[in-house]
Amino acid sequence: MAEALTANGVDLASLCYMTSDISELLTVPMRRGENAVLPGRHGVIRTRNKKFDPAEIVLPMWVVGCTSYGAIPFGTTHKELFFTRRDELLRIFYADEVALRFTRPDGLTTEAICEVMDVIDFTRRYDEPLARINVALRVLGAFWRDVTPVSQTITGATGTIATLTAFQGATAPMADLQITFTGPVNNPKLTIGETWVQYNGVIASGRELVLDAGSWTATYG
Repeated sequence: MAEALTANGVDLASLCYMTSDISELLTVPMRRGENAVLPGRHGVIRTRNKKFDPAEIVLPMWVVGCTSYGAIPFGTTHKELFFTRRDELLRIFYADEVALRFTRPDGLTTEAICEVMDVIDFTRRYDEPLARINVALRVLGAFWRDVTPVSQTITGATGTIATLTAFQGATAPMADLQITFTGPVNNPKLTIGETWVQYNGVIASGRELVLDAGSWTATYG
C-alpha cells in the first residue's frame, strides 16, 4: 500500500501540494519535568512517570499552481491557480484544528491533532506559479493515535487469565483506555506490569462495570 498524508482531508502528496520530506512525522516527543538533584550525591534521582511535551514537526512542501492531478483547467492559468492553492492551504492550516492523517505502507492510518505554531512564509520568485513553504506544527496530544479504534474481547468464567495481545504493539502511553467487565463475573482484575486494579464484588449477568482511564471514572450499569 502507498503512503498517504492529508491535512483536514486534503492530500499533501499531490501535484499541487508536494510534501518533500516527512522525516519529522517519525519523531517522538520529549518527556516533561526534571529529575531530583541531591546535594552531596552523585547523579540524580529519577522522577517516575514523567509526562510528555507536545511533539513538534515541520512539513516542507511545494505549492504549485495546478489541480491535484497536475492539470490546468480551461479558462485559467498556472499563476491564477497558484493563488487559489495558496488561499486553500492557509484555510487548511489556520483552521481551529488541523487533523493530520498518515497512512503507512502496512495499511495502518494514524492521526495527530495539531495547530500551526509559526508564521507560514512563502518563498516565491516573481511571476512564477509555485512557492516553497515550511509548516511548523505542534501535536497537541503529544502522540499520534489510531484512526480505527482498537478493541479486544475476552470471554471466560471467573478465574480465567488472558493477555490483551491487541495492545502489545502500542508505541505510546494508552491513557484513554476503556475497560468493560460484563457479568456474570466475580472480583475481576486488570494487571499492567506491577500495577493492578480490581473490583471486589460480583457483577451479575446482564450488568457491566466500565472503567474509563481517560476520565478516571468507574460506572456500574
